Amino acid sequence: MIRAKSRQKTEFGDFQTPSELADAVCQRLQTDGVRPASVLEPTCGQGFFLEAAARSFPLAQQLVGREWNADYVASASLRLDHVRDRLDLAQADFFQEDWAQTIASLPGKVLVLGNPPWVTNSQLGSLGSANLPAKSNFQNDRGIAAKTGKANFDISQWMITHLLEALSVRGGTLAMLCKTAVARKVLLHAWQSSLPLGKCSLREINARRHFGAAVDACLLTCEVVPGSFSQSCQVFPSLEASQPTTTLGQYQGNLLASCAEFQRHQHLLAAEPSRRWRSGIKHDCRDVMQFRPEGRGLVNGLGETVELEPDYLFPLVPAGAVFRGETKQPQQMVLVPQTHTGEDTAKIESSAPRTWAYLQRHASRLAARKSSIYRGRPPFSIFGIGEYSFAKWKVAISALHKKLVFRVLGPQEGRPVMLDDTTYFLSFRTRKEAQATANRLNSDEVRSFYEAWIFWDAKRPITSEILQRLAY
Repeated sequence: MIRAKSRQKTEFGDFQTPSELADAVCQRLQTDGVRPASVLEPTCGQGFFLEAAARSFPLAQQLVGREWNADYVASASLRLDHVRDRLDLAQADFFQEDWAQTIASLPGKVLVLGNPPWVTNSQLGSLGSANLPAKSNFQNDRGIAAKTGKANFDISQWMITHLLEALSVRGGTLAMLCKTAVARKVLLHAWQSSLPLGKCSLREINARRHFGAAVDACLLTCEVVPGSFSQSCQVFPSLEASQPTTTLGQYQGNLLASCAEFQRHQHLLAAEPSRRWRSGIKHDCRDVMQFRPEGRGLVNGLGETVELEPDYLFPLVPAGAVFRGETKQPQQMVLVPQTHTGEDTAKIESSAPRTWAYLQRHASRLAARKSSIYRGRPPFSIFGIGEYSFAKWKVAISALHKKLVFRVLGPQEGRPVMLDDTTYFLSFRTRKEAQATANRLNSDEVRSFYEAWIFWDAKRPITSEILQRLAY
């Protein structure tokens, strides 16, 4: 029974909104001047949000709730019995409902309120779930972005976007609890799609306290006003806060973390990228491809001690070491079987027979790598490899850490240093060039420029796309 409930929570993002939070949200909306004649909750669960709305908006003529779970509909019906004269509650599948028509039928000003599922399409796919929208590339990802998981999205992102589109004809207010990253993606998509948004706000909430979820979450509120085209969103640290901490916006299809910082440092923006930031090596098989030196041999992640020719071995500095500045004496080595993506690896057999025998011995592990980017490639293929990887000097930054720290890396024992795929770098011929670039990147002015684009709560806050926006 517990396992069944766990699957249901995962499959349907079943985080019921506690009454305390539902009341706080509705009070915030009331304070902000929201006065709906109709309140619609498209995923109403057990009715806590509608109950709070009934208290906060006593003049609302109609409270409409839709929910897929029949047991929840029954619970909501009991909870809302005292407002039955203005209640429209029914079981429904969100993905089959015509929300534009439903919204069009409601009287007066409309508030679309809720807490849609906190689950991604890939999580549902792994469960074999049917609780998904019809397949469409609504994020417009292409090629390798889809193959490497960039096309993965939260179901709530699709749902909220769909509701904003449904509201766009007649207007109204949308207020949704969601992950903060989802809220930002919804806003960017709406701005790129020219949806008629007016005033928008994003207010942080404590998801651990309210839902037991270790994720950054918020209340996203959007006014939908036909004929408007605002492209900014104030960010507040709480539901109670009266002053925003920053204002989000967009520039040429890219989301801005701080409109103020962007305006101050817009002169640093590159018209065209003059340098290309690269990511480090992606091999997806740490136990086989990475080693720690021990005596005269190498020990892999499986605990095997091996002796390999030096031809394909290079010092490796992982992202954490780059961040900490531990770059002088790498503690790891990495096997690099190619000099560029797609290169035939068969030559290793004659040039480095021990290395070839080692790779053959672990061929099944390498062949079992899950990413589709390896399909149809030569055996033992890696990615993030090219002429740039073998440059003697590099300026690198960790993509995972919450601080802008650029480091200069030089060769070790005559061998160029390799980086992992959670690191970005520029390559240089000389130490002088690398050091001059690092000095500029670590300047206060450049850091402030990057702060305009970076969301530090993101899983990978620093991206190559952001780094390349700087003019050199």
